[in-house]
Formats: sequence, C-alpha cells, structure tokens
Amino acid sequence: MAEATANEQIHGYHDNDSSDTCHLRIIIINGKSLAKKDIFGASDPYVRIDLNTINGDINIDSVLTKTKKKTLNPTWNEEFVFRVKPSEHKLVFQVFDENRLTRDDFLGMVELTLNNLPTEQEDTTISPQSYSLRPRRSVGAKSRIKGTLEIYHAFVHESGETSEGDAVDGEWEHMENISRVSGTQTGQFPSNANHEPLPSGWEERQDANGRTYYVNHTARTTQWERPLFSATSNSNVNVEAAASDFQRRFHISVDESDSSRPTTVTPRADEDALPPNWSMQVAPNGRTFFIDHASRRTTWIDPRNGRASPMPNQTRRVEDDLGPLPEGWEERVHTDGRVFYIDHNTRTTQWEDPRLSNPNIAGQAVPYSRDYKQKYEFFKSNIRKPTNVPNKFEIRIRRTSILEDSYRIINSVTKTDLLKTKLWVEFDGETGLDYGGLAREWFYLLSKEMFNPYYGLFEYSAMDNYTLQINNGSGLCNEEHLSYFKFIGRIAGMAVYHGKLLDAFFIRPFYKMMLQKPIDLKDMESVDTEYYNSLMWIKENDPRQLELTFSLDEDTFGQKSQHELKPGGSNIEVTDENKDEYIKLVIEWRFVARVKEQMSSFLDGFGSIIPLNLIKIFDEHELELLMCGIQNIDVKDWRENTLYKGDYHQNHIIIQWFWRAVLSFSNEMRSRLLQFVTGTSRVPMNGFKELYGSNGPQMFTIEKWGTPNNYPRAHTCFNRLDLPPYEGYVQLKDKLVKAIEGSQGFAGVD
Repeated sequence: MAEATANEQIHGYHDNDSSDTCHLRIIIINGKSLAKKDIFGASDPYVRIDLNTINGDINIDSVLTKTKKKTLNPTWNEEFVFRVKPSEHKLVFQVFDENRLTRDDFLGMVELTLNNLPTEQEDTTISPQSYSLRPRRSVGAKSRIKGTLEIYHAFVHESGETSEGDAVDGEWEHMENISRVSGTQTGQFPSNANHEPLPSGWEERQDANGRTYYVNHTARTTQWERPLFSATSNSNVNVEAAASDFQRRFHISVDESDSSRPTTVTPRADEDALPPNWSMQVAPNGRTFFIDHASRRTTWIDPRNGRASPMPNQTRRVEDDLGPLPEGWEERVHTDGRVFYIDHNTRTTQWEDPRLSNPNIAGQAVPYSRDYKQKYEFFKSNIRKPTNVPNKFEIRIRRTSILEDSYRIINSVTKTDLLKTKLWVEFDGETGLDYGGLAREWFYLLSKEMFNPYYGLFEYSAMDNYTLQINNGSGLCNEEHLSYFKFIGRIAGMAVYHGKLLDAFFIRPFYKMMLQKPIDLKDMESVDTEYYNSLMWIKENDPRQLELTFSLDEDTFGQKSQHELKPGGSNIEVTDENKDEYIKLVIEWRFVARVKEQMSSFLDGFGSIIPLNLIKIFDEHELELLMCGIQNIDVKDWRENTLYKGDYHQNHIIIQWFWRAVLSFSNEMRSRLLQFVTGTSRVPMNGFKELYGSNGPQMFTIEKWGTPNNYPRAHTCFNRLDLPPYEGYVQLKDKLVKAIEGSQGFAGVD
C-alpha cells in the first residue's frame, strides 16, 4: 500500500495554507520492557501522539492508541496519517499507564523531528525503528522510565494524495518486515537522541528503574553521563576529584578541633623536586614537614635548601560569621597553630569559641542526648584485642587488580584475628612505607571497586545516583556472589575496627538490617517514592477495587514470575481487614526476603571482625557515620544552593536564624541535619548543587509550615524541610535539634 486510502482520517495541520505540507504515515507497532509503575501488577499502556510546533512547542493535534491491558510488552499495530510541515513541526510520542484511581502514569516519550524522514516509493523496503523511551526534559519529571517503542514512519508518496474521511479501525496485523517503498536508505533515520557514537569499549544500558547509564568495559566502571570522544581524556580528573572528596571525610575518632591527620602535598610547579625517597605533608597546625622514607624519620627541615619550614599563618580565617567576641574576650593562636580563647574577666582560657555558648548569638546549649562520640569511645573500649598474633598483617596487591588480589588475600584468612592486627599495605612495584596512608588509600580504592554497579553485586537506589542497595539479582551476575558478600562484610568490619572509611553510602534499610531493626513504611519513601505512594494509597483506602492478592509480579532480566507473599497468597484477596499485613509482607519482601542470602553473608563477614551486638548501641544514622565518615560540610555552598518556599526568602529572619544555628553546629550535627532532611549524610562530589531527590536533581529546600508549637518536619524524597515561623532564635534551634534527635520518636519525617 504505497498510497493513503481515501477513507483514512487525516490528522494534524488543517490550516488553509497548504504550502510545504505533506502526509506522514505513522504506525505504532509495539512497546517492549515498559516500566512497572506500581505493585498492582502489569501496566495498561497506551500511546498519545502529539503534533507540535518546533518553535514554542505549541500543540496542533493529538491522537490516542487503544489501551492494552495488563502488559509491559504491548502490541498495537495502529496506523495514523498526519498532515505536517516538516520544517516547522515535530511529533512527540508519550506512553502512559491508564490508571483507574488517579491520573495516568507517564512511562516515557520519544521526540521525532520530521526532516530527512524517508518517503514511500516502489521497490524499496522501509523498516520500522526502535526508540528508547526517555524521561521528560523538565527537572521535576520524576517518573521511572525504561523500555522501547517501535514505530514505522514514512512520508506518503505524492501521487497518493489523501483526503479526509471516516476513521477506520486502526488494528493492523504486523508482518515481520512492513513493505513500504522508498528511495531513502534506512540508515538515514534520525536517532532519537541525535548522539554521536559511543567511544570504543563503551556500552549503553538501562537499570531496573529505567535510567540510562554507560558501561566502560575497558576501565570496568559505570557512569550516568554519556561519554564523548572529547571527554574521555578527563576521566583522570574525575577520579582525582572523587579521591579528594573522600579525603575530606573524617572518622569520629578524629577530634574536630585537634585533627591528627597530616595531609600529603606535592611540590608546586615552580619548586624543585624533592630528593629520592622523600615526601612532604602538612601537619594539623598547617605547618609543612618532610619524611625521609629511607631512614624512617620526619623533620621540619626542607632537604632541598636546609631551611626550616615556616610557621603557619597566625591570622585566623573566620569561616562562620558569628560576629565579634563577647566583651573581655580575646582570640589567640597557640604555638602548635590551634586557636584558643582568653576570658580576661575570669582570667581563664578555653578552646571552645565563647560565641557558640552565648545565648544572644547561638542560643542556650542544647544537650546532645545521642552523644555519638561517647558511644564510639564505649564501642572501641569493648572491642576485644587479638592475642597470640603477629604485630602486622601484610597485604601485597596490584593496583590494576585490587579487587581480585584483595579478595584472594582476605578470603584465604581462616583466623580472622590476623585481620585485626596492624595492616601493612604494599602496592606492587611501588616503594613506600605504610604509616596509615596506604591502608587508608587501600580501603578507598577497594571500596570503589567492591560497590561498583559494574560487577552486579550492588546497584543504585531508585531515588538517586549515589546511595547503594544490594542487587537482588546478584547471583545471575556472579555465581560466587555470596562469597564476595562475605568478603565485603569482612572489609567493612576491618574498616570499622581500624578506624578507616568506606567510599560508599547505603540506603537506610541496609543499616537497619545490620542492626537487626524492623523496616517500616517510612523507610520505603526514602528509597522508592512510587512504591511508597502505592502502599500509602492502600493504607488510606479500601483496596478491594484494585483486586489485589497476596502475590506480586517480578520481572528479572525480562523473565516474569509471580511471588507469593504467604502460602496460597495468589488466592487470598487483599481487603480492608488484612491490608496492614499485606503492606508489612510487601516491605519484608522488598527489602529483606529478596536479599536475605546476600545480607546474611555480608553480616557473617562483618561479624567475624566486629561482634554484631556491639554496633547495636548506634542507630542507623550513626552507623552510616561510623562506616562512611563525617564530611566537612561547606555551609556557604549549602546556603547558596538552597531554595525557599512560602513566605520565606534568604533575608527572612527565620532563615537567618536557621543558618546561624547551622553555623553553630559541629560537623557531626550538620551531618545529622542533612540525614534528617535528605536521608543521607553524603554531599555530592560537586557540592549541594548536585543534590538529588525523587524528582531527579532537587536542591535543598526550606518551606514555611505550621505554627511555633510544631517541630520541623522533613520530606526526604524532596530534600525539603518544613520550618515553622518560630518566635525567636533560641526556640528555633531547640526545636530543630530535638526534631533531628527525635525523628524516630515522632512524625518528624515523611
């Protein structure tokens, strides 16, 4: 059929101006592997086709396909003919899941420009094209997207001018090769994304949440950004930035006011290189010292010129603007570079800034009931020290195969007390002595590999691209996956035991499972908002109209199966009386049952180093800080990348009080505040501007809400803090701290 028949309805452009118009035949053939939008079963998909202007995106005409019931792989074979102006118009194909209860869910879209499309002609076959579904361009687009849409499109031959008439049934039988003739080669079809080819060794994939990511098989890494030939040379820069971000985190065992962590530095370009076997570092007071690895000595004397390194700058850089010191107080710098304060009124000295305890500036001191530092000291004092073991455990590894070498070494240890001795790390082919720096680097590099989604053991959560969860399909990626999870557990336990950090952040239920605490519905919200919303609807309504049973559909790598939440569950209807049990079983299956073997192996490895009963003194938030460290949070960057809603703005008195409170917090308390609002203490590598929520990129937000009698509340899926209009700074700080401390005790987080 090379020409449009007379009884086909013509959609699209109907202006009297017929110049530069032509007819375009569209056949919506099928969709494959569409996203499952909720827990109620398969979707009911249909396609909406919009003819829009290129400039201004003004809609001209829209048509809908029929709805296909309960399928993630629908077949439509529906044909439409549009009258279009190729240079001015475009087609937008949007796939929706028809929802009986609320608005239809968005499943993805394809945008098609009309220039260079083929024309039907004799003796040439035009094949349909398969397009990956994409999310909407808006920042607020939050729907989960995956799958493809197969479309046939070609201009109708000019001799077959069509006219408007009655619509015919759109059901067509799809043959394997649709015979459409054209003088244009199929290779000239425009790509949906109009991207240049991927560099050699790269592959494009979609995760379980429909998000496109890219696999570098050469470096065995994954990333969200599409790689370009011109950008591949910047990979080393990104690695160095990630390493720098990791180095900025610190362990709770390090006192914030008296850090004992020297920082390695390299000579500037205009300086002479150090002699062989020498390196230099910066002491906590800011003074440079030098290390002679040959003699294992340190010195203030620069070996290049024989002169001592200068004392650090005595002028303090005030990062937190808290105003002048109280009357009678003076700030001085100790000989070791630390700042201390003199109260001439009482003739006493102290390390703490007096402005932070002045009610007129920072408010009354609020007791920190969850003294994490104190808990950590108790925890360390109760860890058993090994006996009858060597004084160190040597780990010799190659940088190019750090995961394989470490797995072989650590898993071969039968007496785990050996892993509690001093770790002596050596990288193959490198000279250097491990005074702690190499061990810290080993944990960093190894954790980057262990938790890399490339290996299929862990995957990113549905909420963002930096919190991890166990991949329930890990066994399909690695037959030895349980052995690897035990190994990862040992490494995590070693990191905690030796006071080192892991370069990974996990979803909240992961920490709760480590603590053997129950997982509730609120934990679901911070991991998967759409799942949470579905369960909340069931909780608040009568679920009989949904015709649910105690069973769920699973889709693993395209293979569909049904999981019964309880014996005979597929025959048990969900009612108003048993819906609480249903919700509990769904959460148990979603977080625990599917990864039970993996988590058990992880805890087996972790427990061989750290007794599991000891970590129960921490809550899930503190356990994250213990394993992943506390960041030096940049309040200036945080403030500059915060949105305000309601009547609030950056100069509002409530907002000024809020930031004054944040400035008065320790880094630990700032991390707890960040956990309270966003669900994790992690700040993205490039700062708060790249903070993610359930909607994709989502800036930290403060919105006016409630009355002064309310506590602040948080919406972790939107990175939003609802802050009441308090009557004074002291009240605001008191309520804020109590909300952070008591978020498990009242409805502070939703």
